[in-house]
Parts: sequence; C-alpha cells; structure tokens
Amino acid sequence: MMGHVDDTSARVWVKGSAPATAQLRVGTGEEMGDVIEGAEIMLGGEHDFTGTLLVEGLVANRAYLYEVLLGGSVAGKGRFRTTPAPGTPGRLRFALTSCFGKEGTDSAPGLAELVKAGPLDLVLFLGDNHYADTTGREGQAIGYASQRGTPEFLAATRSLPVYSIWDDHDFGPNDSDGTAAGKEGSLATFRDYSANPAYGEKDNPGVYFAFSRGDVDFVMLDARYHRSPDRAPDDGTKTMLGARQLAWLKQTLKGSKAKLKFVSAGSEWQMYSHLDSWTSYARERGEILDFIHDEKIEGVILLSGDRHFTGGYQVRGEVIELTAGPMGSKNFPTKNLPDMFVNEGEGKLFAVMEADTTVTPPEVAMEIYKAGAGRVWRRDFTWDEVNGRASIPKLECALANLPPVYSDDFEKGRDAWSTTDEAAWKIVETENGGHCFSLFKQSAYEPPHRSPINIAFLKDKVVGDFELKAKVKTTSRDYPHRSMCLFFGYQDPSHFYYVHLGQATDDHANQIFIVNAADRIKISETTTAGTPWDASRWHDVRIVRRVGSGRIEVYFDDMEKPAMTATDRTFGSGRVGLGSFDDEGNWDDFELRGLESGR
Repeated sequence: MMGHVDDTSARVWVKGSAPATAQLRVGTGEEMGDVIEGAEIMLGGEHDFTGTLLVEGLVANRAYLYEVLLGGSVAGKGRFRTTPAPGTPGRLRFALTSCFGKEGTDSAPGLAELVKAGPLDLVLFLGDNHYADTTGREGQAIGYASQRGTPEFLAATRSLPVYSIWDDHDFGPNDSDGTAAGKEGSLATFRDYSANPAYGEKDNPGVYFAFSRGDVDFVMLDARYHRSPDRAPDDGTKTMLGARQLAWLKQTLKGSKAKLKFVSAGSEWQMYSHLDSWTSYARERGEILDFIHDEKIEGVILLSGDRHFTGGYQVRGEVIELTAGPMGSKNFPTKNLPDMFVNEGEGKLFAVMEADTTVTPPEVAMEIYKAGAGRVWRRDFTWDEVNGRASIPKLECALANLPPVYSDDFEKGRDAWSTTDEAAWKIVETENGGHCFSLFKQSAYEPPHRSPINIAFLKDKVVGDFELKAKVKTTSRDYPHRSMCLFFGYQDPSHFYYVHLGQATDDHANQIFIVNAADRIKISETTTAGTPWDASRWHDVRIVRRVGSGRIEVYFDDMEKPAMTATDRTFGSGRVGLGSFDDEGNWDDFELRGLESGR
C-alpha cells in the first residue's frame, strides 16, 4: 500500500506472511533507471510481519516506479509521483471515504469504482476502516488484514497514497472513547498497518497528523483516543480531541499559509447529527468554529465519515463539511437536515474533492461516486461559499414538522420522569376526571448554583432541535414572582437552560436563563412585561429550539407570537424538563417533537 509521499520522499506499507527482510527500490522511466534504494528492514512477528519502507532523496513533482523486495526477490510493484515543492500552487484531486464493512470483500465494489474514478492524487480513509470492535491486538490485526488482502484493495492502493485516521469500530467497540481499556494496543496495531507521516505528538499519543500537498494543507484528527464519553456532561471539560490536540489544531490552522485547509475527523461536525458525533461536544466544536471565524482563517473545509451516507453541509452557515461513505458497510440513509446541500444515502459511496490553487481565488469542487454507477453528483463552489460569505442553496428540509419523540397525558403514571425530589411530585386527578403531574410542595434539593429547585426530567430522551408543548396551571398564591419553569439543553445540574414564566418581569424573572457553572444569567433578547397567570384555568406553553442558529422561542397561550426569544449556542443536545423555581403547579398534555441524539 502506498503511504505518505512528499516532495523528496515516499513510504510504502508492506505485510509478509513470515519473517523476511524488506526493501524499497525506486527508479525513473519504465526501465527503473537511476535507482535509489531505501534502507532494509526486518518484518517480524511482533508487528504481524508488517513494516513501512522509506526512500529519500527524490526530486519534487517527478514520476517514479517502485519495487518491494522481500528476501531479495521482487514481491510487488507500483508507481507514484512526488508532490510539488511546499507552497507551490497546483491542481489536486483526492478521494475520501469511510465505513469499509465487516468483511474484507464488503468494500470490493466501492474500491473497484475508486480505481475507475482516477486519476487521483491521494485518498483519505476517515475511520471505521475495519469493524473488529475491539482494542485487542489480535482482533485488530485480523480486521486490517481482511481488508488489505483483497485484490480490489491492492489494485486501489498500490499506486495511490493512503492517509488514514480511525473512528470507533477500528479503535475499539461501538461508540468507544478515551476510557476504552487497551487503547494502547489499538494504537500500536494502527501504526503497524499504516504509513502516515506521524502519529500524534511527543508525550501525547494518537493518530493525528498534518501534511501538505503544494498549496493545500491536510489536518487529520484523532477523535477517539482522548475523547470523553458521549454522554458525559458538556461542563467545560468535556472534549473530543483533548487539550493538547485542540491546541495543536489551532496552532496548525493559524500557522498555515496554504490557500486551502482540509480538516478531517472520524465524527461528523454538522449541528444535527447523532449522539456519537460533534453534536455531543457542542462547546468544543463551537470553540473551533469560533476560532476559525475570529482569526479570519480562510479556505477551511471540514471532512468526516461514520454516517453510512454521503452528505454536504454549510455548518452554521459558515464552513463547508463533506461526510463520505460507506465504502462497504450497509447504509443508514437520513432525511434532509438543516444546513444540508446534498444527500446521497444508497449504495457503496465515496467522494472526490478537486482543488485548483493556480487561479485567484482558488476553485473547489465536490463529486460523489457510487459503486456501479460512477459519478452521481458534482458541484463547484465559489470562494465566498467556501468562506461563509455566501449561502449555499439547501435541500428542502422537513424540520418544520419534527418527528414525535414522546407524549404524556399522565394517565399511566409518572415512570417516564425523574425528579430532583420524588416526594414533591405526584399524579393527581384533574377537574375533568383525567390526571396530571402535580408539583405539590417544595423539593428537598439544593442546586450547586442559584437556579430552580423543583425539576422533573423526561428520562432517556436527549434532543437537539425540538418543539415542546404542554399545559400548565399554577396553584401558588398571587404575588409578583409567581412562576413556573421549563428546562432544556440539560447537561448536568450546573449546565442547562430554563424558561422562567414569571408574573412580573425583572432581571431574575420572566426571562430565558442559562446556568453555566455559575448562578443563572438571563439571555433573553425579548420578553413581555410579565406572564398573565390565571389560577382558575390551564395555560398553553410552547418552546421552539434550533441548535444550529441557537434560536430559542417561548410561547404562552398565544401560539403565533413568541413571548420570549433568545439566541445562544452554548449547549447543543440535552434533556428537557418541567417544574418551577420555588412555586407549585400542575402539568398535563406534554408533547415533545424533535431530533433525538442517537442513531
């Protein structure tokens, strides 16, 4: 397999079936003239008879042939071209894909199509390159070998430089993270089976690295080795990259002089993805996107895999993302999502990016390929679209009619709810003979920061975009701060949003608030003079949340005109709840529609 190539050197990955010496010979022309020999290495059992062969002293932008010698005999041949000198403008065409499937043959049709899609300068494997689902070295090696030995893989990669990162299935079990036992073995085997230019940093292991092709930079991230669990609270310490890798990413982007910068991660970046993605790491994702915006770093394009469909997005309306695959796994098609401008969900898929930095401004195009069908989509992008100064036309999206998540009329009890004090809540009969969920006394609960004490959370439901409707009736005395509350974006007791429906408005009442490791702070942009509570009747309440824009709207009785609005993207997906600050009241006819954070 062809590995990293630059302007003066090349790497070739090789695996034998027994101990043997291995060497790389490189020459020019069809007769292998001007031969340069790389150092001889030993393929040993401790590395599953694998090794990376390196040859140096090459000339920039020149075509070469190579031979791999095992035990002194030629065992394989291929060809490659060195890159232009760093910073040289040029035209680049590369492929990207992910999700190769359980069996090595699963990806055969996709790899055969990849060969036909040439000429290509390189290919990015963006994770789930096998499905061993273990950190054990033996299982990992079997997973890699099942792919590498197929004729289709050999045909696709013997002359096409391969750069790879991992995702969950080729790192460890499904949705695994930095707490996975044995991850050091996964990393050791990954290094045995790849020929990347680097693996993390000194004293910070991982599979992340960067490389350049002329006037284009590639930043390849490790989204698993240092990752917090997906369901950990987004409390300011939760991370996908780890502090060192995050700092390295920022430094690499800020220091880049390339016109285009492709940033790759196994997990999808877009705002409406599932639990095992950047959706669960909204703070860190926002920090990265804000850094790109604030530092005015142009030409950044995000790449990803994992999703088992191929899609394109303009994330936050600012940065293009392309997620590509599956090369061999079964498909998981998705409905059109916000920010999405292309959606291909059937077949064995990969994508191709074209970049031309010889012109001003640079030109960028994307293509999607399907096994057996060839190219099925292409689009050229303006430089303003690449940099978020112009909007890319989006696909028609049905999010105006969000799918139902859960509804409750409380006729079957309260088992779907957890509370800050079980003794403060009960099911009671309503005036019409039905039942409702009653907060009938104060909770014995002390929050870590100044915030509501009476909360009932919906269990096991985490949503991003949502619409919540309910009926509420106050049972408290008439006084200025008489109120009830709704909760959303809940991460943990120190990190969440809530709506305070207070009878009179001030900085601490009748507002939308955020609790972010400190006492609550109002974030309302608009609100009313007060919530007109009438204790003799039920009131209708509704909350609308859009994660991508950060838009929050709150409605009270009038379902057409919002009583409160806010814009905040601090927290992404989270739990929702009902309750109050320190008053009593009843809830009924709860309905939640939205996008759940889970595949």
